[in-house]
Amino acid sequence: MLTLAAAVIGGAVSLVSVLLAQRHAQRVHQREQERLERHRREDLTRARADRLLAERQASYVRFNAAARTVRDTLAACVIDLRRAGRLDSSRRDALQESWRAYVAQHAEANIIASDEVHGLVGGVNGALQKIHRHAVRLDTGPPEPGDGLDALGEQIEELWERLVALREGMRHDLGMTSE
Repeated sequence: MLTLAAAVIGGAVSLVSVLLAQRHAQRVHQREQERLERHRREDLTRARADRLLAERQASYVRFNAAARTVRDTLAACVIDLRRAGRLDSSRRDALQESWRAYVAQHAEANIIASDEVHGLVGGVNGALQKIHRHAVRLDTGPPEPGDGLDALGEQIEELWERLVALREGMRHDLGMTSE
C-alpha cells in the first residue's frame, strides 16, 4: 500500500512538475513575443522618425534653394531694370519660372517645417512676395508710391539676412548645429 501511495504521489509530483514547466515555458515564450513586438514597434517608430527627418531635410534644401534662386533672379531683374527700364522676355520668363518653383516649395515647407522654422519660412515668404510684387510693378507698372530701383535693391539686400537666419534655423532644427 505504501508503494502504491508513493507511486501515486510520485506520479502526481511528476505531472505537476511537467505542468509547471509547461506554464513557465509558455510565460517565457509570451514575454519573448512581447519583447519582440516592443522592439518591432520601436524600430517602426525610429524608422518613421528617420524618414520624417530625411523628408524635412530634403524639403528644407529645396525651399532654401528655391528662395535663393528667386532672390538671385530678382537681383538680376534690378540690373536689367536699371539698364533698360524694363525686363526682356527671357528675364520675365525666368522670374515667373523661379517664382512658380518657389511657391511650390513654400507650400511643402509650410506643411513639413517645425514650429521653430515655420516662422522663419513665413518671414522669408512675406519678404519675397513684397519684393516680387515690387519688381513686377517696376517692370509692367503702375508703380506705387515709394517704388523705385534703390528701394527694391535694399529690399533684396535685407532679404539676405532673412535667408541666412532661415538656413541657420533649419540647420538647428535638423540637429546639424550645437546652438
